Amino acid sequence: MDLFELRVPASLVVLLGSLILDLLLGEPPEIFHPVVWMGRMIDFLKERFDQFDNRRVSGSLVALTIAFGSGGLTYLLFELIIVVWKPLALLAGIYLMKSTISIKSLLGVARKVGEKIESDSDLAREELLALVGRDRSDLSRAEMRSATIESLFENLVDSVITPFFYFFLGSLVDFRIGVTLAVAYKGINTVDSMLGYRTGDLLDFGFFGARLDDLLNWVPSRFAIWFIALGAFSPWPAVVAFKEWDATPSPNSGWPMAAAAGALKVKLVKQDTYTLGPEYDLPGSSDLNKAISLAGRAIGFYIFLLFALLFVF
Repeated sequence: MDLFELRVPASLVVLLGSLILDLLLGEPPEIFHPVVWMGRMIDFLKERFDQFDNRRVSGSLVALTIAFGSGGLTYLLFELIIVVWKPLALLAGIYLMKSTISIKSLLGVARKVGEKIESDSDLAREELLALVGRDRSDLSRAEMRSATIESLFENLVDSVITPFFYFFLGSLVDFRIGVTLAVAYKGINTVDSMLGYRTGDLLDFGFFGARLDDLLNWVPSRFAIWFIALGAFSPWPAVVAFKEWDATPSPNSGWPMAAAAGALKVKLVKQDTYTLGPEYDLPGSSDLNKAISLAGRAIGFYIFLLFALLFVF
């Protein structure tokens, strides 16, 4: 769809606009952030559905309500805006698409945590809470670097690769479909991040949302290793990913994390859970900055491919 009858597709305008908006401004204020609204709705629905005996069914209803609700409202919003003023739909698409990605924040938090690890390990343990949920009380500096790198590349998929992947698929039809799919994915991803824990009362309640998130990330997580390999200018990260992806409990996170271990030639460890790149040493003081640069290059190659494909199609 070309709202302005331009020579370039509207999907390219939305892709470029959302990217620029994210890199320049980062995350919008909470009051204007669609993902924050999703989080509040998840809390609201959890309170309402928590009373049912079958927790897997009630948790499934929450996940499906968020997915179809966020996606449906997004598409309905586009339909209403087009009735009022067509060009505004393009601006809405840029803003909503930006809300599904998080490049500046992801790289910025990793850099901030890395600085704290080197200067104040106790404060770094607190800062690390923004990236990982594991027990941080007895982590060494090297293990904190490892946790940061693991989270960086796992979130590279959730916050960049997958939203743009579904945007691209939908944009083969219309940019509005692309944004709608990206927002619906972000809804499920938010359900997983809030409810998808394998402990306590969320074991059953978050089961469906976590499995659906795994399904939606299945292709993008495997797709990501090739861009990490491009960012490393070497096929070795992909080789390591194919060898070690199944070391992690998640069916998806092992792929980008193992690729990162191979690219950086570092060992990534979660105590009593997994070890990636066991033949290497734990990350040193310079490896976290290298990881951030690697992630940036991987994102750059990925965006370049999306631009090329959207221009062609």
